Amino acid sequence: MGTSTMELSLPTISVIVCAFNEQTWIEVTIASILGSGFPCEVIVVDDGSTDQTPQILQRFGSRIRVITHPTNRGKGAALASGLRSASGEIVVFCDAHLLGLRQHHLLSLVLPLAYGTARAVFGIDVPESISPALVGAAPFFILTGQRAYFREDLLPLLDEAEDLGYGVEAYLFAKVPRDRTAVVLLPGLTHLAKTDTSTMPAATVAFLREVMEIIETLVRINGLAPKEAGQLRQRISALLAKYTGILQKHD
Repeated sequence: MGTSTMELSLPTISVIVCAFNEQTWIEVTIASILGSGFPCEVIVVDDGSTDQTPQILQRFGSRIRVITHPTNRGKGAALASGLRSASGEIVVFCDAHLLGLRQHHLLSLVLPLAYGTARAVFGIDVPESISPALVGAAPFFILTGQRAYFREDLLPLLDEAEDLGYGVEAYLFAKVPRDRTAVVLLPGLTHLAKTDTSTMPAATVAFLREVMEIIETLVRINGLAPKEAGQLRQRISALLAKYTGILQKHD
């Protein structure tokens, strides 16, 4: 039996990568996007990196567009800067520390927008054997960094999203109706954990700060904070103080 091919007509696409001190894996991630053959412009927002991330990005020359924040402003600000610079009708966000990123992963994020009714697509790097329905029922997909939107849907949200840090992902999730949100599996893609890219104390501090920003965003979305949110804030603040002290001793 002979093989058959199908041509797809896609809207213009911008892939945006937000990076802060990602010298370990940023080159692999960007090279994977460029080498995939996926039709897109690639925008990298360097959110005030103090490691070798800026020098690594320079190696790609004109193949990517780099936006540089002089200081670290958080993921919400980086996302907003990338969006304002993007020219694509569809924007795809990818984390800066991915292994095995291929064309079909990017295509999976875009197709529900281009050929379906979705207004937001979330990509999950889990084993292919897991049911998509089970993944869709789990809350963790809300925070995935692999996602896609129509740019025009996000532009009115940027002023508020810009100051949310890592809470921006929960904020954007809340802005799209559930029946217009698609979840796709990305088999073969590996999202590296913070412990794979930094020391355990540094990874712990970064994780706790992210959780705090997410909590603050959820409180803002839902109104006044319940008692449990206040207690959780206190516990996370105590842990942050502990691990920040550990980091300072190692510096």
